[in-house]
Amino acid sequence: MEDKNNTTAKTINEFIEWAAQFSDGQYLFRGVSTESYKIEASAYRRLPEIDRNDPKKLLKINKDLIEKARSLGHDQKDAQQLSDLELLAELQHFGAATCLIDFSRSALVALWFACQQASRGGANGKVYAVRHDDMVRLKTVNPDLITKDIDYFLTPDENDRYLLYQWQPKLQNNRIIAQQSVFVFSGTEIKEESVCVIEENSKQNILIALDKISGITEANIYPDFDGFARLHAHNEPYIEPDPQDYLQRGIDAHQNDNPDDAIAYYTEVIRLDPTDTSIVSIAYYSRGLAYAEKGEVDSAIENYNESIQLNPDFADAYNYRGIAYRNKGEIDRAIEDHDQAIQIKSDNVLFYNDRSMALLQAQEWEKARSDLTIAKNMGEDIITLFLNTYASVPEFEQEHGVKLPEDLAAMLTPALA
Repeated sequence: MEDKNNTTAKTINEFIEWAAQFSDGQYLFRGVSTESYKIEASAYRRLPEIDRNDPKKLLKINKDLIEKARSLGHDQKDAQQLSDLELLAELQHFGAATCLIDFSRSALVALWFACQQASRGGANGKVYAVRHDDMVRLKTVNPDLITKDIDYFLTPDENDRYLLYQWQPKLQNNRIIAQQSVFVFSGTEIKEESVCVIEENSKQNILIALDKISGITEANIYPDFDGFARLHAHNEPYIEPDPQDYLQRGIDAHQNDNPDDAIAYYTEVIRLDPTDTSIVSIAYYSRGLAYAEKGEVDSAIENYNESIQLNPDFADAYNYRGIAYRNKGEIDRAIEDHDQAIQIKSDNVLFYNDRSMALLQAQEWEKARSDLTIAKNMGEDIITLFLNTYASVPEFEQEHGVKLPEDLAAMLTPALA
């Protein structure tokens, strides 16, 4: 296998290529925002420089932490007394420095952490890979061991060796689940199998790709309130949302029935004018949907126009512009747009259904019948779709001043029970 111990990645694909080499066993990954960071417990960083990497000092600082926490009654949870390890895990969750080191089973989660901005200015990130299926080198903390005090884990064995332990808490909070976390700890230095350096000027693009490909975002990595709050503490650098962030916020607001906030977020994407025109096209299209939801049809059409100008193959933009024209009563233009949408993406069943509604208003019965049949044969429930907009066939006929042929009316009418 090619030696990739010092790989540098500028794109998510280069990182995935690096991570693909770890198919010969089980690996854990740790991402750090600064390349110079070692795999070391945060407790070490509280010690004077001269005492760092001293296993005895690591044991002492953790014992002191545990004793102080117990003396203040912080060793209880859900009416149960916590073991040393369980107490350390709780303390670490709330920001205390302990001997526990967070790893993830997911290389992409580790990549997300490596792509965060360093607290002291720009720096390359790094992802470490550590093999964890070597039962001699790395011991799993099972239910029998969980009750042991911290001395058991951080003192050498009879051969004067410090064992390496891995532990996945039995009671997992949302953050542990989201980050696929595993604690690794030892009284000695942890050696990596391989590392991948993430170039500082590539971090933002990789974060965007992670969101698109895997849905890994800040909100998913820190799903609990405490994690979110600490991520925005006074000593954390402020990173202004980028166009992709604003686009996602707009989509979230739209899905939560808040079109005004959605429009504001989509507008911010457009204002920022990112080099990726596909993001701007989606922002215009999405803003058009929000305006349409508010009943502002002309504004919706203007946004669909901009979206299509940026991306002439955006089938959904044509389709929804067709719906907007239909709502204005411009049926010929509506049909033209639905035709274009189907020409671009002929396997979208909703396009046929939407075109059929315009064809019914135009009283082009044969074409409407053909589209409804196509949609039905493609597995679409055309009656439910129709009833989502109109209470009944008579309501459709009255609103649009048409009289449907009996067979078409039957196609859109629920069967009697």
